[in-house]
Amino acid sequence: MKKRIAKKKKYLLNRAEKMLRLRRHSKAKKKAKRIRLIGLSKAQINAMRQNEKEQKNIKRIFSSYKHIEAPKCLSMIENPEGTLTFIKDLEKSLDKKEKVFVVLRHVEKIASGAIVILLSIMIKFKNSGVLFNGDHPKNKIARQYLSNSGFFERLYLQDGDAYSIHGKSGIFTHADKVVDSKLSNELIYKVSKLIWGEPYRCTGVQKVYIELMQNTNNHASLHGANEHHWYTTVTYNKEKNKACFSFIDYGVGIIQSINKNEKGKFWHALTKIMNLLKPQDSGDFLRLLLDGSIHKTATGHYYRGKGLPGIYKAFQDNKISNLVVITNDAFANCEQNVFKTLTNNFEGTYIYWELNNNNKKLPLV
Repeated sequence: MKKRIAKKKKYLLNRAEKMLRLRRHSKAKKKAKRIRLIGLSKAQINAMRQNEKEQKNIKRIFSSYKHIEAPKCLSMIENPEGTLTFIKDLEKSLDKKEKVFVVLRHVEKIASGAIVILLSIMIKFKNSGVLFNGDHPKNKIARQYLSNSGFFERLYLQDGDAYSIHGKSGIFTHADKVVDSKLSNELIYKVSKLIWGEPYRCTGVQKVYIELMQNTNNHASLHGANEHHWYTTVTYNKEKNKACFSFIDYGVGIIQSINKNEKGKFWHALTKIMNLLKPQDSGDFLRLLLDGSIHKTATGHYYRGKGLPGIYKAFQDNKISNLVVITNDAFANCEQNVFKTLTNNFEGTYIYWELNNNNKKLPLV
């Protein structure tokens, strides 16, 4: 009897302490909310309350989804580690067939390369029959940029193996599996007209596109050609009078292709490459790949007209600007001469470059 009374007293005491903690917590929350609202107008307070209501509704409606939050700076160039972590989380959920809700509301800056990655991942979820949704950035500039890309207004319009989005403000996104020289010619015609007032031949941009399309077609998979889509997006910056290009393939990645593809041209020369060049890490390996050293060591020739060395040569010859390459765990910013190894691994290849008023051009024939 005494034990039961003692047990009940202990239960009542614990319950009273718990209720006291809850009241104190609720009181502290209300106080914090009042402090947060000090100095705000009635319209701002109403907007805040509306936003909180919307977030509660989102959590309720998408309660069965896995919520994955994007970094504040969603950019492959400015924040590669944070962006790659975000991509990796999405890929993990796709592998597990988990429904995903992408939380974009905290994003303050979003770049075109990150948008095309989001779109390509959306395609993967769609093709796998896995539900994929998300919200808008609260930041006006980021929200407008994402909206102009066509991300919210319509998904890819598919034509066979190709997908296209024509966004606003000169944003164009396309995906395909084959080498499409007609597409690159059309893009060059349009952007050169925007930059110089009339169309020109831009051999550097043409070189980059053909090399990247061919690389995706031939080397993105260890199994066969035409297995993976490549994705490209082009935006025109009117204030800086330049075109910004992003190209992505979700293959095995250049470095992994070299290290694991037994049919590749470097496979039998890997030991020779490592012994002679002694790359310190993946970033250094990418530098040697770009400057032609690996090609020369393996074959006796630089082969500057093909592959990554050809793209790097176009940058050196001022035919393109601001070349950035990310493949597997290697990062190269050629403009800043930065070559480093990343903590995160990107399963594929991402390349960014620009065309501006100072780059070389040729008249149309």
